[in-house]
Amino acid sequence: MKKIQFLIAFCSILLINCAKEEVETPTNTGVFTLESSGVVNGVLDKKYTCDGQSFAPPLAWKNIPTGTKSFAVLMHHIPPTGDKHVYYVVYKLPSTVTSLPENNTSIGSFGVNTVNGKNSYTPPCSQGPGAKIYIITAYALSAEPVIPASTTKVTMDVVLDAIKSTTLAKSELSVSYTRP
Repeated sequence: MKKIQFLIAFCSILLINCAKEEVETPTNTGVFTLESSGVVNGVLDKKYTCDGQSFAPPLAWKNIPTGTKSFAVLMHHIPPTGDKHVYYVVYKLPSTVTSLPENNTSIGSFGVNTVNGKNSYTPPCSQGPGAKIYIITAYALSAEPVIPASTTKVTMDVVLDAIKSTTLAKSELSVSYTRP
């Protein structure tokens, strides 16, 4: 009788283990990529500059690295004078957010732009002839950025310092704009 009970238990365990489906944790094999419908052929639409409606451009990212817990987005330009101009600093974006709508004013925490010193997007308005290049960068982070409590202004450099050890991937979108 004990042999039959053992055989039934053994067969039950064997059937249960054979019926289990192997479930793998999905891993992303693509390249983390930043895109914008406000950029066509590398040119920033006028709508997102001081010559247009001054809206923040819509942004989206894909192929999010495994382990991403937060995102940050920065936009800047380095003019010939060498003084970095920062237009957009958004951080503490939850991992569930994979895009920012046009003229975003409510998703994430905003840092200071260097044009008017406000915690918001400010549009490019570079002077002088020719096309200017602006860099928009999205960062996939393994943790939400920790900004020191003593920080009075969250600048691009403050955010970069806060994310340097948690950056899983970054994607840059280099865009140009020529003022009329």
